[in-house]
Amino acid sequence: MNVELSFEEIIDYLKINKIKYSFSGTKHTSYKICSLFEPESNGFYFFVGDNWTYNLERSLIITSVNLDIRSENGFLHVEENPQLIYYQLLNSMFQEKSNGHISKSAIIHKKANLGKNVQIDPFVVIGKSRIGDNTIIKSHCIINDNSSIGKNVIIEPNCTIGATGTAWVWKNNNEKIRQPQLGGVFIEDNCFIGANSVIVRGSLNEDTRVGINTVIAPGARIGHGTKIGQNVHFANNVVTGGNTKIADFCFIGSSVTFRPKVKIHQFTVVAAGAVIVKNTKRSKQLLIGLPAEEREFNGNLKGIPKFSE
Repeated sequence: MNVELSFEEIIDYLKINKIKYSFSGTKHTSYKICSLFEPESNGFYFFVGDNWTYNLERSLIITSVNLDIRSENGFLHVEENPQLIYYQLLNSMFQEKSNGHISKSAIIHKKANLGKNVQIDPFVVIGKSRIGDNTIIKSHCIINDNSSIGKNVIIEPNCTIGATGTAWVWKNNNEKIRQPQLGGVFIEDNCFIGANSVIVRGSLNEDTRVGINTVIAPGARIGHGTKIGQNVHFANNVVTGGNTKIADFCFIGSSVTFRPKVKIHQFTVVAAGAVIVKNTKRSKQLLIGLPAEEREFNGNLKGIPKFSE
């Protein structure tokens, strides 16, 4: 898919948002939006760092460093973070927004409370719940009773919010006696829930909570009563046991598993594949391994956006 921006559109954005820049090199009429992971000629990129190893032609690069690259490339030199500028620019042009349409094939409880400009796609089922303004619920999602979803939330296809967890004890005759699951789910404003994720509701008087601005990539399994703080990142296929507590600004790598009732502090980074079996002792730790152990880190890990405190 080719998505392009004109040079003038890019410059207009910088001017409107009062971002200081200078241009050098060769200007072209338009550029394809590209990633340096898949470089192409005539692309629009950002670059952060000092080790340039890419062979580009006729491209435009936002950067804060001086790059000695020819081949008819252009450079927008900025003082602020080039990656942040690039992301904000693309968001201003392409960010997904609710279209306000409610599909005729959706099944919505008569006591569901829907905010303004909510988008509900085909084959969604919504129970007695609350959904905030400008939220998008994509196809084949189930929003169960006693779920509360904030404003500007995106829930990708095939998610279940408020699923039923399991808690039980043995009776004398080895019969399992299950505890009813009576709690709810609260997802705060501006969250993203990736496709095929399941968030289990709280078991009794507790709720499962997802804090404001949290991003959950596809395939998550969030156990009953889990508390996820603000601005947390879950990569793909993260699993939390019941009543796990994850504080603000944590970064959780792919396929991490949390034992039930584990608590981790603010600004914790968990490496991909780690299994968390005990509480952290303090904030700003790196958890790595199986079972995971704490290590100090300086806040600058490759592939992870630097924390802004």
